[in-house]
Amino acid sequence: MNRPFTSNPESAEPCENLNDFYRWLDGFINFEKRPHKKTFSLEVIGYYAALFSNPQTAYKCVHIAGSKGKGSVAAMLSALLTEAGSKTGLYTSPHVNDFRERITENGRFFSDSAYLEAFRSVRQGATPHIDKEEEPQPSWFELVTLTAFVLFRQEKLDWAVFETGMGGRLDATNIVRPELTVLTPIELEHCEYLGHTIPLIAAEKAGIIKGGIPVFCSRQQVSALEVFKERAAALNAPFFYLPDLIETIEHRLTPHGREVTVRFSTDHPVGALFKRPLRTVLPLFTPVQAENAALAAAAFKYRFPDAPEALIERGLSKAWLPARFQLLSTKPLIVIDGAHTHNSIQACADTFFSLLGSGSSSAYSGRTVIREAPSPAHSGTLSVAGASSNAKPILVFACAADKDPAGFAPIFLGKIARLYLTIPGSFKKGNLEKTAGAFTQVFKDEKDVVMTVSGDFNEVLKQAFHQSYAENRPLLITGSFYLAAEAQRIYSAEGFQDRETQA
Repeated sequence: MNRPFTSNPESAEPCENLNDFYRWLDGFINFEKRPHKKTFSLEVIGYYAALFSNPQTAYKCVHIAGSKGKGSVAAMLSALLTEAGSKTGLYTSPHVNDFRERITENGRFFSDSAYLEAFRSVRQGATPHIDKEEEPQPSWFELVTLTAFVLFRQEKLDWAVFETGMGGRLDATNIVRPELTVLTPIELEHCEYLGHTIPLIAAEKAGIIKGGIPVFCSRQQVSALEVFKERAAALNAPFFYLPDLIETIEHRLTPHGREVTVRFSTDHPVGALFKRPLRTVLPLFTPVQAENAALAAAAFKYRFPDAPEALIERGLSKAWLPARFQLLSTKPLIVIDGAHTHNSIQACADTFFSLLGSGSSSAYSGRTVIREAPSPAHSGTLSVAGASSNAKPILVFACAADKDPAGFAPIFLGKIARLYLTIPGSFKKGNLEKTAGAFTQVFKDEKDVVMTVSGDFNEVLKQAFHQSYAENRPLLITGSFYLAAEAQRIYSAEGFQDRETQA
Protein backbone atom coordinates (compact mmCIF):
# COMPACT_ATOMS: atom_id res chain seq x y z
CA MET A 1 0.00 0.00 0.00
CA ASN A 2 1.41 3.42 -0.97
CA ARG A 3 1.04 5.57 2.10
CA PRO A 4 1.24 9.36 1.88
CA PHE A 5 2.75 9.56 5.33
CA THR A 6 5.59 7.74 7.03
CA SER A 7 5.03 7.38 10.74
CA ASN A 8 7.68 8.27 13.27
CA PRO A 9 7.72 8.17 17.08
CA GLU A 10 7.18 11.92 17.34
CA SER A 11 4.37 12.13 14.82
CA ALA A 12 1.65 12.66 17.43
CA GLU A 13 3.54 15.25 19.49
CA PRO A 14 1.88 18.68 19.63
CA CYS A 15 3.09 21.44 17.33
CA GLU A 16 5.34 23.91 19.14
CA ASN A 17 5.12 26.49 16.36
CA LEU A 18 3.63 26.99 12.91
CA ASN A 19 6.68 25.59 11.15
CA ASP A 20 6.28 22.29 13.00
CA PHE A 21 2.87 21.91 11.41
CA TYR A 22 4.14 22.85 7.94
CA ARG A 23 6.89 20.24 8.22
CA TRP A 24 4.35 17.64 9.30
CA LEU A 25 2.15 18.47 6.31
CA ASP A 26 5.10 18.09 3.97
CA GLY A 27 5.08 14.37 4.70
CA PHE A 28 1.83 13.97 2.77
CA ILE A 29 1.17 13.78 -0.95
CA ASN A 30 0.63 17.26 -2.35
CA PHE A 31 -1.17 17.23 -5.70
CA GLU A 32 -0.46 20.95 -6.15
CA LYS A 33 3.26 20.18 -6.14
CA ARG A 34 3.48 17.01 -8.18
CA PRO A 35 1.08 14.82 -10.11
CA HIS A 36 0.26 11.54 -8.44
CA LYS A 37 -2.04 8.72 -9.39
CA LYS A 38 -4.74 8.45 -6.81
CA THR A 39 -8.41 7.64 -6.95
CA PHE A 40 -10.04 10.73 -5.49
CA SER A 41 -13.08 10.33 -3.29
CA LEU A 42 -14.86 12.16 -0.50
CA GLU A 43 -14.48 9.16 1.78
CA VAL A 44 -11.20 10.33 3.28
CA ILE A 45 -12.15 13.92 4.10
CA GLY A 46 -15.53 12.69 5.34
CA TYR A 47 -13.85 10.18 7.63
CA TYR A 48 -11.49 12.72 9.18
CA ALA A 49 -14.13 15.45 9.45
CA ALA A 50 -16.31 12.99 11.38
CA LEU A 51 -13.45 12.44 13.85
CA PHE A 52 -13.75 16.15 14.64
CA SER A 53 -17.56 16.09 14.86
CA ASN A 54 -17.97 17.62 11.40
CA PRO A 55 -16.73 21.15 12.07
CA GLN A 56 -17.88 22.28 8.60
CA THR A 57 -21.48 22.26 9.85
CA ALA A 58 -20.84 24.90 12.53
CA TYR A 59 -21.32 27.91 10.23
CA LYS A 60 -23.10 28.90 7.05
CA CYS A 61 -21.05 28.72 3.89
CA VAL A 62 -20.74 29.52 0.20
CA HIS A 63 -19.10 27.02 -2.16
CA ILE A 64 -17.37 28.13 -5.38
CA ALA A 65 -15.94 26.15 -8.30
CA GLY A 66 -14.68 27.07 -11.76
CA SER A 67 -11.55 27.25 -13.90
CA LYS A 68 -10.84 30.94 -13.49
CA GLY A 69 -12.11 33.75 -11.32
CA LYS A 70 -13.20 31.57 -8.42
CA GLY A 71 -10.63 33.04 -6.03
CA SER A 72 -11.64 36.59 -6.91
CA VAL A 73 -15.35 35.82 -6.53
CA ALA A 74 -14.62 34.12 -3.21
CA ALA A 75 -12.79 37.24 -1.99
CA MET A 76 -15.68 39.43 -3.14
CA LEU A 77 -18.32 37.36 -1.37
CA SER A 78 -16.19 37.25 1.76
CA ALA A 79 -15.83 41.04 1.65
CA LEU A 80 -19.58 41.46 1.19
CA LEU A 81 -20.44 39.17 4.10
CA THR A 82 -17.91 40.99 6.27
CA GLU A 83 -19.28 44.39 5.27
CA ALA A 84 -22.71 43.11 6.33
CA GLY A 85 -21.35 42.44 9.82
CA SER A 86 -20.66 38.70 9.68
CA LYS A 87 -17.45 37.08 10.91
CA THR A 88 -16.41 35.39 7.68
CA GLY A 89 -13.79 32.77 6.95
CA LEU A 90 -12.15 32.60 3.53
CA TYR A 91 -10.52 29.42 2.20
CA THR A 92 -8.61 29.80 -1.07
CA SER A 93 -5.60 28.33 -2.86
CA PRO A 94 -2.82 28.44 -3.67
CA HIS A 95 -1.02 30.78 -1.30
CA VAL A 96 1.45 33.29 -2.71
CA ASN A 97 3.72 34.26 0.18
CA ASP A 98 2.44 32.63 3.34
CA PHE A 99 0.59 29.37 3.99
CA ARG A 100 -1.85 31.28 6.21
CA GLU A 101 -3.23 33.09 3.14
CA ARG A 102 -5.26 29.95 2.49
CA ILE A 103 -7.21 30.17 5.74
CA THR A 104 -8.14 33.70 6.80
CA GLU A 105 -10.88 35.84 8.23
CA ASN A 106 -11.84 37.82 5.14
CA GLY A 107 -8.25 37.89 3.92
CA ARG A 108 -6.77 38.84 7.28
CA PHE A 109 -4.68 36.41 9.25
CA PHE A 110 -5.97 34.97 12.49
CA SER A 111 -3.62 35.27 15.44
CA ASP A 112 -0.68 32.86 15.52
CA SER A 113 -2.15 31.32 18.64
CA ALA A 114 -5.42 30.62 16.80
CA TYR A 115 -3.62 28.89 13.93
CA LEU A 116 -1.46 26.94 16.35
CA GLU A 117 -4.45 25.75 18.36
CA ALA A 118 -6.14 24.44 15.21
CA PHE A 119 -2.92 22.89 13.89
CA ARG A 120 -2.33 21.06 17.16
CA SER A 121 -5.90 19.82 17.22
CA VAL A 122 -5.71 18.44 13.68
CA ARG A 123 -2.31 16.83 14.12
CA GLN A 124 -3.11 15.21 17.46
CA GLY A 125 -6.57 14.08 16.38
CA ALA A 126 -5.59 12.72 12.97
CA THR A 127 -2.22 11.08 13.63
CA PRO A 128 -3.45 7.97 15.52
CA HIS A 129 -5.62 7.11 12.51
CA ILE A 130 -3.00 7.99 9.91
CA ASP A 131 -0.64 5.56 11.63
CA LYS A 132 -3.03 2.67 10.98
CA GLU A 133 -2.58 0.99 7.61
CA GLU A 134 -6.20 -0.10 7.42
CA GLU A 135 -7.62 3.43 7.83
CA PRO A 136 -8.02 6.04 5.04
CA GLN A 137 -4.86 8.02 4.35
CA PRO A 138 -5.31 11.75 3.73
CA SER A 139 -3.48 13.94 1.25
CA TRP A 140 -1.88 17.31 2.00
CA PHE A 141 -4.89 19.21 0.64
CA GLU A 142 -7.37 17.10 2.59
CA LEU A 143 -5.54 17.88 5.83
CA VAL A 144 -5.34 21.58 4.99
CA THR A 145 -9.06 21.62 4.23
CA LEU A 146 -9.76 19.84 7.50
CA THR A 147 -7.68 22.48 9.28
CA ALA A 148 -9.81 25.23 7.74
CA PHE A 149 -12.99 23.48 8.88
CA VAL A 150 -11.62 23.18 12.41
CA LEU A 151 -10.20 26.71 12.63
CA PHE A 152 -13.40 28.37 11.42
CA ARG A 153 -15.43 26.51 14.04
CA GLN A 154 -12.84 27.24 16.72
CA GLU A 155 -13.04 30.98 15.98
CA LYS A 156 -16.85 30.92 16.05
CA LEU A 157 -17.33 32.35 12.58
CA ASP A 158 -20.77 33.10 11.16
CA TRP A 159 -19.95 32.33 7.52
CA ALA A 160 -17.20 30.72 5.49
CA VAL A 161 -16.48 30.98 1.77
CA PHE A 162 -14.82 27.89 0.28
CA GLU A 163 -13.03 27.84 -3.06
CA THR A 164 -12.50 24.37 -4.48
CA GLY A 165 -8.92 23.31 -5.00
CA MET A 166 -9.37 21.32 -8.21
CA GLY A 167 -12.52 20.14 -9.90
CA GLY A 168 -15.44 20.01 -7.52
CA ARG A 169 -17.24 16.67 -7.38
CA LEU A 170 -14.41 14.94 -5.50
CA ASP A 171 -12.72 18.02 -4.07
CA ALA A 172 -12.15 17.90 -0.32
CA THR A 173 -14.29 21.01 0.17
CA ASN A 174 -17.31 19.22 -1.26
CA ILE A 175 -18.56 17.84 2.03
CA VAL A 176 -19.92 21.27 2.97
CA ARG A 177 -23.65 21.97 2.79
CA PRO A 178 -23.69 25.52 1.40
CA GLU A 179 -26.32 28.23 1.44
CA LEU A 180 -25.20 29.24 -2.06
CA THR A 181 -23.31 27.54 -4.87
CA VAL A 182 -21.34 29.67 -7.33
CA LEU A 183 -19.83 28.58 -10.66
CA THR A 184 -17.26 30.67 -12.52
CA PRO A 185 -16.10 30.21 -16.17
CA ILE A 186 -14.85 26.81 -17.34
CA GLU A 187 -11.73 26.24 -19.43
CA LEU A 188 -9.58 23.23 -20.25
CA GLU A 189 -7.45 22.64 -17.15
CA HIS A 190 -6.09 19.72 -15.11
CA CYS A 191 -7.20 17.51 -17.98
CA GLU A 192 -5.38 14.45 -16.64
CA TYR A 193 -7.70 14.53 -13.62
CA LEU A 194 -10.87 16.26 -14.87
CA GLY A 195 -11.15 15.19 -18.51
CA HIS A 196 -10.08 16.51 -21.88
CA THR A 197 -13.27 18.29 -22.97
CA ILE A 198 -15.27 21.23 -21.64
CA PRO A 199 -18.36 19.09 -20.88
CA LEU A 200 -16.29 16.58 -18.89
CA ILE A 201 -14.62 19.33 -16.86
CA ALA A 202 -17.97 21.07 -16.36
CA ALA A 203 -19.43 17.81 -15.06
CA GLU A 204 -16.71 17.66 -12.40
CA LYS A 205 -17.34 21.27 -11.40
CA ALA A 206 -21.10 20.67 -11.39
CA GLY A 207 -20.51 18.08 -8.69
CA ILE A 208 -20.68 20.83 -6.07
CA ILE A 209 -24.34 21.53 -6.93
CA LYS A 210 -26.54 20.28 -4.07
CA GLY A 211 -30.24 19.49 -3.99
CA GLY A 212 -32.35 22.60 -3.49
CA ILE A 213 -29.37 24.93 -3.02
CA PRO A 214 -29.43 28.03 -5.28
CA VAL A 215 -26.76 28.14 -7.99
CA PHE A 216 -25.33 31.37 -9.41
CA CYS A 217 -23.45 30.85 -12.65
CA SER A 218 -21.23 33.20 -14.62
CA ARG A 219 -21.22 33.38 -18.41
CA GLN A 220 -20.16 30.03 -19.85
CA GLN A 221 -19.43 28.25 -23.08
CA VAL A 222 -22.64 26.64 -24.31
CA SER A 223 -21.41 23.10 -23.68
CA ALA A 224 -20.57 23.91 -20.05
CA LEU A 225 -23.82 25.78 -19.47
CA GLU A 226 -25.85 22.80 -20.67
CA VAL A 227 -24.10 20.54 -18.16
CA PHE A 228 -24.71 22.96 -15.30
CA LYS A 229 -28.38 23.50 -16.13
CA GLU A 230 -29.02 19.77 -16.46
CA ARG A 231 -27.36 19.02 -13.12
CA ALA A 232 -29.24 21.80 -11.33
CA ALA A 233 -32.57 20.70 -12.79
CA ALA A 234 -31.96 17.09 -11.74
CA LEU A 235 -31.38 18.24 -8.17
CA ASN A 236 -34.15 20.86 -8.06
CA ALA A 237 -31.55 23.53 -7.43
CA PRO A 238 -32.67 27.04 -8.48
CA PHE A 239 -30.33 28.14 -11.27
CA PHE A 240 -29.48 31.77 -11.96
CA TYR A 241 -27.39 32.58 -15.03
CA LEU A 242 -25.61 35.94 -14.89
CA PRO A 243 -26.48 37.10 -18.43
CA ASP A 244 -30.17 36.68 -17.56
CA LEU A 245 -29.86 38.92 -14.50
CA ILE A 246 -28.29 42.04 -15.93
CA GLU A 247 -28.90 44.61 -18.63
CA THR A 248 -25.41 46.07 -18.89
CA ILE A 249 -22.05 46.05 -17.21
CA GLU A 250 -19.85 49.00 -18.07
CA HIS A 251 -16.29 49.14 -16.87
CA ARG A 252 -13.11 51.07 -17.46
CA LEU A 253 -9.55 50.89 -16.29
CA THR A 254 -8.41 53.62 -13.91
CA PRO A 255 -5.12 54.15 -12.06
CA HIS A 256 -6.80 52.78 -8.93
CA GLY A 257 -8.50 49.70 -10.30
CA ARG A 258 -11.50 48.89 -12.45
CA GLU A 259 -14.45 51.25 -12.28
CA VAL A 260 -17.64 49.24 -12.72
CA THR A 261 -21.31 50.09 -13.24
CA VAL A 262 -23.79 47.20 -13.18
CA ARG A 263 -27.41 47.65 -14.23
CA PHE A 264 -29.53 44.69 -13.28
CA SER A 265 -32.61 43.62 -15.22
CA THR A 266 -35.84 44.60 -13.49
CA ASP A 267 -37.55 41.84 -15.47
CA HIS A 268 -35.67 39.16 -13.55
CA PRO A 269 -36.66 38.39 -9.93
CA VAL A 270 -33.06 38.64 -8.73
CA GLY A 271 -32.28 41.73 -10.79
CA ALA A 272 -35.43 43.39 -9.48
CA LEU A 273 -34.04 43.20 -5.94
CA PHE A 274 -31.62 46.01 -6.83
CA LYS A 275 -33.16 49.46 -6.41
CA ARG A 276 -30.50 51.17 -8.51
CA PRO A 277 -27.35 50.36 -10.51
CA LEU A 278 -24.20 49.42 -8.62
CA ARG A 279 -21.21 51.74 -9.04
CA THR A 280 -17.87 50.94 -7.47
CA VAL A 281 -14.13 50.77 -8.08
CA LEU A 282 -12.62 47.31 -7.70
CA PRO A 283 -9.00 47.06 -6.49
CA LEU A 284 -8.68 44.29 -9.11
CA PHE A 285 -7.70 45.45 -12.57
CA THR A 286 -8.57 42.91 -15.27
CA PRO A 287 -11.81 43.22 -17.29
CA VAL A 288 -13.24 39.91 -16.09
CA GLN A 289 -13.43 41.33 -12.57
CA ALA A 290 -16.43 43.40 -13.67
CA GLU A 291 -18.43 40.23 -14.31
CA ASN A 292 -17.04 38.61 -11.18
CA ALA A 293 -18.33 41.56 -9.17
CA ALA A 294 -21.77 41.33 -10.76
CA LEU A 295 -21.92 37.60 -10.01
CA ALA A 296 -20.89 38.08 -6.37
CA ALA A 297 -23.33 40.97 -5.92
CA ALA A 298 -26.24 39.01 -7.38
CA ALA A 299 -25.61 35.97 -5.19
CA PHE A 300 -25.23 38.14 -2.10
CA LYS A 301 -28.37 40.20 -2.83
CA TYR A 302 -30.39 37.03 -3.35
CA ARG A 303 -29.38 35.79 0.10
CA PHE A 304 -29.68 39.23 1.72
CA PRO A 305 -32.38 41.07 -0.24
CA ASP A 306 -32.53 43.96 2.23
CA ALA A 307 -28.81 44.76 1.93
CA PRO A 308 -28.50 48.33 0.62
CA GLU A 309 -26.66 48.98 -2.62
CA ALA A 310 -24.16 51.22 -0.80
CA LEU A 311 -23.12 48.29 1.41
CA ILE A 312 -22.55 46.10 -1.65
CA GLU A 313 -20.50 48.84 -3.32
CA ARG A 314 -18.33 49.27 -0.23
CA GLY A 315 -17.80 45.54 0.14
CA LEU A 316 -16.76 45.05 -3.47
CA SER A 317 -14.34 47.97 -3.23
CA LYS A 318 -12.48 46.14 -0.44
CA ALA A 319 -12.11 42.73 -2.13
CA TRP A 320 -8.52 41.88 -2.95
CA LEU A 321 -6.26 38.87 -3.43
CA PRO A 322 -2.50 38.80 -4.00
CA ALA A 323 -1.06 38.04 -7.45
CA ARG A 324 -4.24 39.00 -9.31
CA PHE A 325 -2.77 41.68 -11.56
CA GLN A 326 -0.85 43.02 -8.58
CA LEU A 327 1.20 46.18 -9.12
CA LEU A 328 4.58 45.90 -7.42
CA SER A 329 5.65 49.24 -8.85
CA THR A 330 4.22 52.01 -11.00
CA LYS A 331 7.59 53.61 -11.85
CA PRO A 332 8.47 51.54 -13.76
CA LEU A 333 5.26 49.58 -14.13
CA ILE A 334 5.87 46.10 -12.69
CA VAL A 335 2.98 43.64 -12.53
CA ILE A 336 2.74 40.07 -11.27
CA ASP A 337 -0.25 37.93 -12.16
CA GLY A 338 -0.91 34.28 -11.39
CA ALA A 339 -2.93 33.87 -14.60
CA HIS A 340 -2.47 30.33 -15.91
CA THR A 341 -5.29 29.65 -18.38
CA HIS A 342 -5.55 31.05 -21.89
CA ASN A 343 -8.39 33.45 -21.15
CA SER A 344 -6.88 34.71 -17.91
CA ILE A 345 -3.47 35.28 -19.51
CA GLN A 346 -5.18 37.10 -22.39
CA ALA A 347 -7.06 39.30 -19.90
CA CYS A 348 -3.85 39.97 -17.99
CA ALA A 349 -2.00 40.96 -21.18
CA ASP A 350 -4.87 43.15 -22.41
CA THR A 351 -4.93 45.03 -19.12
CA PHE A 352 -1.16 45.40 -18.97
CA PHE A 353 -0.85 46.76 -22.50
CA SER A 354 -3.88 49.01 -21.96
CA LEU A 355 -2.07 50.58 -19.02
CA LEU A 356 0.81 51.24 -21.38
CA GLY A 357 -1.48 52.70 -24.02
CA SER A 358 -0.37 50.04 -26.48
CA GLY A 359 -3.23 47.60 -26.35
CA SER A 360 -6.98 47.37 -26.47
CA SER A 361 -9.41 45.28 -24.52
CA SER A 362 -12.15 43.78 -26.64
CA ALA A 363 -15.69 44.43 -25.49
CA TYR A 364 -17.42 41.28 -24.38
CA SER A 365 -20.31 39.98 -26.41
CA GLY A 366 -23.18 37.68 -25.70
CA ARG A 367 -26.65 37.86 -24.21
CA THR A 368 -25.31 40.23 -21.60
CA VAL A 369 -24.46 43.62 -23.03
CA ILE A 370 -21.12 44.47 -21.47
CA ARG A 371 -19.36 47.58 -22.63
CA GLU A 372 -15.89 48.78 -21.84
CA ALA A 373 -16.01 52.55 -21.54
CA PRO A 374 -13.08 54.73 -22.64
CA SER A 375 -10.48 54.97 -19.91
CA PRO A 376 -9.72 58.39 -18.39
CA ALA A 377 -6.65 59.31 -20.34
CA HIS A 378 -4.15 61.88 -21.44
CA SER A 379 -2.78 61.37 -24.95
CA GLY A 380 -4.46 57.98 -25.03
CA THR A 381 -2.81 56.48 -21.93
CA LEU A 382 -3.69 56.10 -18.30
CA SER A 383 -2.06 58.46 -15.86
CA VAL A 384 -0.23 55.77 -13.94
CA ALA A 385 3.23 57.04 -13.06
CA GLY A 386 5.76 55.59 -15.45
CA ALA A 387 3.24 53.28 -17.05
CA SER A 388 3.26 55.08 -20.38
CA SER A 389 6.98 54.58 -20.92
CA ASN A 390 7.86 54.43 -24.60
CA ALA A 391 10.08 51.43 -23.92
CA LYS A 392 8.64 48.09 -25.00
CA PRO A 393 8.12 45.89 -21.96
CA ILE A 394 9.88 42.86 -20.52
CA LEU A 395 8.02 39.58 -20.09
CA VAL A 396 8.98 36.86 -17.62
CA PHE A 397 6.93 33.76 -18.33
CA ALA A 398 6.70 30.28 -16.85
CA CYS A 399 3.92 27.73 -16.75
CA ALA A 400 3.25 24.34 -15.24
CA ALA A 401 4.20 21.22 -17.18
CA ASP A 402 0.58 20.37 -17.97
CA LYS A 403 -0.09 23.70 -19.72
CA ASP A 404 0.08 24.47 -23.44
CA PRO A 405 2.58 27.30 -23.95
CA ALA A 406 1.97 27.22 -27.72
CA GLY A 407 -1.43 28.73 -26.98
CA PHE A 408 0.00 31.42 -24.72
CA ALA A 409 2.92 32.68 -26.81
CA PRO A 410 0.89 34.44 -29.57
CA ILE A 411 -0.72 36.67 -26.94
CA PHE A 412 2.56 38.56 -26.58
CA LEU A 413 3.69 38.58 -30.21
CA GLY A 414 4.83 42.02 -31.37
CA LYS A 415 4.38 43.57 -27.95
CA ILE A 416 7.59 42.91 -26.01
CA ALA A 417 11.29 43.69 -26.33
CA ARG A 418 12.75 41.24 -23.83
CA LEU A 419 11.59 37.72 -23.02
CA TYR A 420 12.71 35.60 -20.09
CA LEU A 421 11.48 32.00 -20.01
CA THR A 422 11.95 29.94 -16.87
CA ILE A 423 10.22 27.41 -14.61
CA PRO A 424 7.43 28.26 -12.14
CA GLY A 425 9.71 27.79 -9.13
CA SER A 426 10.89 24.95 -6.93
CA PHE A 427 7.37 23.98 -5.85
CA LYS A 428 5.58 23.38 -9.16
CA LYS A 429 6.94 21.23 -11.96
CA GLY A 430 7.45 22.92 -15.32
CA ASN A 431 8.61 21.85 -18.77
CA LEU A 432 11.06 24.53 -19.84
CA GLU A 433 11.99 22.72 -23.05
CA LYS A 434 8.36 22.70 -24.19
CA THR A 435 7.86 26.34 -23.18
CA ALA A 436 11.02 27.49 -24.94
CA GLY A 437 10.15 25.52 -28.06
CA ALA A 438 6.69 27.05 -28.26
CA PHE A 439 7.86 30.65 -27.80
CA THR A 440 10.82 30.19 -30.15
CA GLN A 441 8.49 28.98 -32.89
CA VAL A 442 6.00 31.81 -32.42
CA PHE A 443 8.69 34.50 -32.12
CA LYS A 444 10.94 33.18 -34.91
CA ASP A 445 10.43 36.31 -37.02
CA GLU A 446 10.75 38.74 -34.10
CA LYS A 447 14.40 39.55 -34.65
CA ASP A 448 14.48 42.42 -32.14
CA VAL A 449 13.22 40.37 -29.20
CA VAL A 450 16.03 39.25 -26.89
CA MET A 451 15.15 35.86 -25.39
CA THR A 452 16.73 34.22 -22.36
CA VAL A 453 15.90 30.65 -21.37
CA SER A 454 17.02 29.51 -17.94
CA GLY A 455 15.87 27.10 -15.27
CA ASP A 456 17.36 29.37 -12.59
CA PHE A 457 14.17 31.29 -11.82
CA ASN A 458 15.83 33.22 -8.99
CA GLU A 459 18.47 34.66 -11.30
CA VAL A 460 15.96 35.28 -14.09
CA LEU A 461 13.70 37.30 -11.81
CA LYS A 462 16.59 39.32 -10.38
CA GLN A 463 17.85 40.13 -13.87
CA ALA A 464 14.40 41.17 -15.01
CA PHE A 465 13.86 43.45 -12.01
CA HIS A 466 17.29 45.05 -12.44
CA GLN A 467 16.72 45.63 -16.14
CA SER A 468 13.26 47.07 -15.56
CA TYR A 469 14.58 49.65 -13.10
CA ALA A 470 17.78 50.41 -15.02
CA GLU A 471 15.91 51.08 -18.27
CA ASN A 472 12.61 52.34 -16.79
CA ARG A 473 11.08 49.51 -18.80
CA PRO A 474 7.68 47.98 -17.90
CA LEU A 475 7.77 44.39 -16.67
CA LEU A 476 5.09 41.70 -16.63
CA ILE A 477 5.57 38.41 -14.76
CA THR A 478 2.86 35.84 -15.41
CA GLY A 479 1.91 32.25 -16.29
CA SER A 480 1.78 30.70 -12.83
CA PHE A 481 0.82 31.57 -9.26
CA TYR A 482 4.03 29.90 -8.17
CA LEU A 483 6.12 32.16 -10.40
CA ALA A 484 4.23 35.17 -9.05
CA ALA A 485 4.98 34.03 -5.51
CA GLU A 486 8.69 33.68 -6.25
CA ALA A 487 8.69 37.10 -7.90
CA GLN A 488 7.13 38.78 -4.90
CA ARG A 489 9.54 37.03 -2.56
CA ILE A 490 12.60 38.13 -4.54
CA TYR A 491 11.24 41.64 -5.04
CA SER A 492 10.98 42.10 -1.28
CA ALA A 493 14.13 40.20 -0.31
CA GLU A 494 16.31 42.15 -2.75
CA GLY A 495 14.91 45.51 -1.66
CA PHE A 496 13.52 46.49 -5.06
CA GLN A 497 10.51 48.11 -3.40
CA ASP A 498 12.84 50.80 -2.06
CA ARG A 499 14.23 51.75 -5.45
CA GLU A 500 13.22 54.72 -7.54
CA THR A 501 14.00 55.78 -11.05
CA GLN A 502 14.70 59.29 -12.23
CA ALA A 503 11.62 61.12 -13.45
